[in-house]
Amino acid sequence: MRPIYLVVLTLAVALAGCRSVSVSPVSTWTYRPSDVNFANPERGYKYLTYFEHAPFDNAANATMYRLMREQDKLTLHQHVYYLSDFMEGDISQEYLDALDANMQVLRESGCKCILRFAYKHEMEEEDKPFDPSPDWVNRHIEQLQPYLIKNEDVIFCLEAGFIGVWGEWGYTSGYTQLDWPYRCEQLENRWETLDHLLAATPVSRQICLRTPFYKKCYLSYHGQPDIPVSESTAHRPTALGRLAAHNDCFLSADDDFGTYLNDDDREFWKQDTRFTVMGGEICMNCEYSDGDRAVQTMEDYHYTFLNDGTWNDIRDKWEASGHWEEICRRMGYRLVLDETSFKEGKPEGDWVVNVTLHNEGFAAPMNPRAVELVLVQGADTLVFPQNNFYPYMADRQTVDPRFWQPGEPIYLRLTASLPSYVKGEYIVYLNLPDPCPSLHDNPSFSIRIANKNIWNANAGYNRLGTVTF
Repeated sequence: MRPIYLVVLTLAVALAGCRSVSVSPVSTWTYRPSDVNFANPERGYKYLTYFEHAPFDNAANATMYRLMREQDKLTLHQHVYYLSDFMEGDISQEYLDALDANMQVLRESGCKCILRFAYKHEMEEEDKPFDPSPDWVNRHIEQLQPYLIKNEDVIFCLEAGFIGVWGEWGYTSGYTQLDWPYRCEQLENRWETLDHLLAATPVSRQICLRTPFYKKCYLSYHGQPDIPVSESTAHRPTALGRLAAHNDCFLSADDDFGTYLNDDDREFWKQDTRFTVMGGEICMNCEYSDGDRAVQTMEDYHYTFLNDGTWNDIRDKWEASGHWEEICRRMGYRLVLDETSFKEGKPEGDWVVNVTLHNEGFAAPMNPRAVELVLVQGADTLVFPQNNFYPYMADRQTVDPRFWQPGEPIYLRLTASLPSYVKGEYIVYLNLPDPCPSLHDNPSFSIRIANKNIWNANAGYNRLGTVTF
């Protein structure tokens, strides 16, 4: 039989307020949640790799990445590119080609990267200069722009980088060195570089700053209120919507070694990270890194990624306290189906599917995500893609998974106009694919929902039930 694929035409974020629909007879499906940790795109622990002198001796390896995805559930790799060979000159074509090849490995292995560029990873006096002049940095960003655009699909986010040792904006030679007490004026010659980076990076991708102070100062410099992004301003192609966070001394001190200057900084990131990427690293084991505090902090700051395995002693501590598996499951989003209902029999006009789900993770999905309703007639043994697939994306003005917040019920009303030849029994799926055309048909980049016996790994679909027309 010919497979039928129907895409969501109209979706609503909230069911409340929608008109009632005559649904007789109605099929209602409920689901059992799963406590299994599995690989899902754009969330979880990250694996960190440094690349410095091209050709890279440790170039990304598709076989290894696929194995890590399968065994360790890793879908994120942090790629830090050190440009120390180009302190006073253009980035070589050899280096750019090597970077591009690494991106292709990500694509082939079902993974994405957290991307950062820097110049030095040592902070001794003999390692100066730590970074080039702003003119050279800006020139390097211009050189990288075509590669950022080309590889948008496998870049999860960018860390601002470039400035200072490790690209964390602290120990710098080419820019004004921050001195205590920190003042926004000390950062002003960084803003032209950040402007270049925002312009060079696809607007779908966020750029993570090392502290909330940096974002607040940047907004003030450009005459904007230094307030967190809100639901009404989130996920727009603005600096407010695109500047995100990474804390590379997570749970390492009472202020995470200067990450927070005061309680206002903490409150800013708690609010801002509801709609912007938050991730980072733990840089030491201490009294602040116990399991209870880790879970609560990841909830408060909406963590999407953390360094792979953390330090071994911290992982041991979290395993001993019973928190490790919970953190693995909840890092980033974790969507769970509650109930689905739809009308049996030939509908008059549009066919309506009502879906209720919730998010048990620490964060919402952060990058654009398509939402599709799929009908398939025949055996549940799909191999993706099949003939007669029509990859239309949902109307993101009416539904957007980036607003599916943890702890809040999510109600969807999905509507599809059925072709006249739809007759018989069909399997009903919910598909949450990557909207980039290069990844849309790859099930490794589709979101798996955390319920038992609904995931079709061949297609990347989540089974809702069956319907007879």
